[in-house]
Amino acid sequence: MKTLFKSGVKVGLALTLGVAGAYAQDFCSNAQHSGQKVTITSNQTGKIGDIGYELWDENGHGGSATFYSDGSMDCTITGAKDYLCRAGLSLGSNKTYKELGGDMIAEFKLVKSGASNVGYSYIGIYGWMEGVPGTASNLVEYYVIDNTLANDMPGSWIGNERKGTITVDGGTYTVYRNTRTGPAIKNSGNVTFYQYFSVRTSPRDCGTINISEHMRQWEKMGLTMGKLYEAKVLGEAGNVNGQVNGGHMDFPHAKVYVSNGDTPKSSASGAKSSSSSAAVKSSSSKGNGGSTSTTIDACKDEMGHQGESKTTQGQNNQSVTGNVGSSPYHYEIWYQGGNNNMTFYDNGTYKASWNGTNDFLARVGFKYNEDKTYQELGPIDAYFKWSKQGNAGGYNYIGIYGWTVDPLVEYYIVDDWFSEPGANLLGSKKGEFTVDGATYEIYQNQRNNAPSIKGNQTFPQYFSKRKGGARSCGHIDVTAHFKKWEELGMKMGKMYEAKVLVEAGGGSGSFDVSYFKMTDKAHPLAQPEPESSSSEEPKSSSSKEDKKSSSSEANVPSSSTTALFAQTIKLQDMSGTFQVLDMQGRYLGTVEMQAGSDMKDVLFAKFHKPGVYMVKQGNYLNTVRVNR
Repeated sequence: MKTLFKSGVKVGLALTLGVAGAYAQDFCSNAQHSGQKVTITSNQTGKIGDIGYELWDENGHGGSATFYSDGSMDCTITGAKDYLCRAGLSLGSNKTYKELGGDMIAEFKLVKSGASNVGYSYIGIYGWMEGVPGTASNLVEYYVIDNTLANDMPGSWIGNERKGTITVDGGTYTVYRNTRTGPAIKNSGNVTFYQYFSVRTSPRDCGTINISEHMRQWEKMGLTMGKLYEAKVLGEAGNVNGQVNGGHMDFPHAKVYVSNGDTPKSSASGAKSSSSSAAVKSSSSKGNGGSTSTTIDACKDEMGHQGESKTTQGQNNQSVTGNVGSSPYHYEIWYQGGNNNMTFYDNGTYKASWNGTNDFLARVGFKYNEDKTYQELGPIDAYFKWSKQGNAGGYNYIGIYGWTVDPLVEYYIVDDWFSEPGANLLGSKKGEFTVDGATYEIYQNQRNNAPSIKGNQTFPQYFSKRKGGARSCGHIDVTAHFKKWEELGMKMGKMYEAKVLVEAGGGSGSFDVSYFKMTDKAHPLAQPEPESSSSEEPKSSSSKEDKKSSSSEANVPSSSTTALFAQTIKLQDMSGTFQVLDMQGRYLGTVEMQAGSDMKDVLFAKFHKPGVYMVKQGNYLNTVRVNR
């Protein structure tokens, strides 16, 4: 299915100009083609500046591509059997990934459109390896797939063997191995070779990919590596039952480079993002024992679906509820009619789908004991990123949802929708107020003898609906809405729940929450351990303290976390995306680091707090003390 050029020409080591996104990934919002360019319309390999590129189609005439000397490319399909457009490193098959002197890193920004009759598509990283033992031809074709031009990401059909899942760059990937017989590099006929795939569970249009980390994880799964022929950003689309009639994959930013390697560096290698000195702040100003919103940007931070998953089809006209793994979160699915389901993950993210329902609700968040008011529970905040597809009937609400008791109240904070709800659904308008950088309209409605958490009851509904357009990511100051409602005479009772919700009044659609975090007084946003006010390590009153070796005072985590260590690492020699945790192992977010940078500076630029952090990349974990 996937084929390559047949040339025997070796292109020397090519390094895309650019460096690791050590700070914020500005190329996700500020990317454009630059430098010299070349446009080709038939199968061809070449080099522009330091960039190795290739256009290939099984028919030989299935489209065109423009390649730029900054590594970016613009790929257009106009009737192709199997179309591949790629640019990046041409490595010459003389080194394994371990011999490059650093990790292979890729950055990409994708803008796609015009897909027509696409049967399969792989967008991400692509390459070949030679000299791979255990394969018939000593060849491996490999992919890291972060997006697709098709309707769905590749599934189990992509490989003969499903090897498991891995977490890289803050996302979850499913790994497959496939055995294929077909065209390959440096061969005039068909040969048999392996294909390795990492397929991201949640597609993304922009980000950083640590290619070497994927290869490390593949090796742990028993997949053998060889000498690298290439590592390139790829746009591929094909159709085994015909041809792809059209499609456009524009990469205004694409770079592949070896971090801290012995390859030449761009003169911009020390450049920092313009946003590296400040973290995005929430408009919430609360600070009394609640969350600290300055450390989270759900629109930019990567989370994805992590941990074990569970899928439930629920039961018609009955609530199906339970705890979400070992997290503090709780899930619930309820519907009237239709074919529906919900899949939730240990970190609180979830997916939901519905078909032919009269009313469908899926939600994850906090479940309370009906014995405390929102004031007693402390500030409640939600951080989210979601996507939706399809339709949701005559009414639909996406945002925060819950109930109170004594009095019984059903409430909504509506930040998104399939079709915008109007006053005919929301009731009487009570007023407006501004929070989280937007204006919300407040409504109250009355429900009579309607389903509720206490059986059929008569109760009010409270709504805050975002004005001026929906959004799919950000922060919701839940408590601020409660306070405003009560100022308008809309009384709240004891809290039953506060959850991120999708509700559909019909239709057929799906909903995917790829970033989720909620906080309250009992579950505050995790913070690093505070730094001692003294410049010296605190000493025990026991005389035995003086007998400890100097290594005992190093940045070593407690015994509860030492099992996470695979080995000690030198952070200055590493690069890419790191997960950051506090000393209790609670997830704080991710940071990007360029090889040679100081992790202390990167952490302070991200979190703006001194203290002791744990940083993790793959199986490597270490602690970093930030003094500011």
